[in-house]
Amino acid sequence: MENEKLDNLTREQGELRQMINEGVTFDIEVIYRRRKPGFWGFFQKREQVKEKKVYRIAEPTLSTLDRLSLLWLEMTIDETKLNDDDYLATAKQLANKEAKKLAKVVATAVLGEDYYDVTNKGGYFVRKPNEKRLARLTSLFSHSVTPSQLLTLAILITNVSNLGDFINSIRLMSAARTSDPITNLIEEQG
Repeated sequence: MENEKLDNLTREQGELRQMINEGVTFDIEVIYRRRKPGFWGFFQKREQVKEKKVYRIAEPTLSTLDRLSLLWLEMTIDETKLNDDDYLATAKQLANKEAKKLAKVVATAVLGEDYYDVTNKGGYFVRKPNEKRLARLTSLFSHSVTPSQLLTLAILITNVSNLGDFINSIRLMSAARTSDPITNLIEEQG
């Protein structure tokens, strides 16, 4: 029984590690109208086109993780209001207030480092944020991602962000401080 639990845990950790390393993909269906090709298409009624677009969320760099964290911190939810009798009205207010931010989180996770236009100037790299690219992707997700997809994406973004390894790195680096008071006491005694 104990070995089975250990095997399941090991398998789950392996799947999570694989998801972090490879990233995850998701698709959305975009519906739009376009002109038919050719000269006469200009005079005809536009045709409706459904297109499936596939996006990938990869493990974020520290810069992307920083931008995602800033967006997460901007989101607020008052849990006490959700327990009120007027739950539906509170949910509607939250949807109105936070929907664009959630779409921006998904867009930021998808773009990753592609958010920046990188140029090489004199041997160093200059990164300039491309707000238009982020705004276009945010608008697309705002108009095409459903609440059920959003829940799945929120879980995937959190898993792929690999916050556990990030926290463990901070713990490891903070434990090895040379200015730690305990380390100073050892040096004074020796």
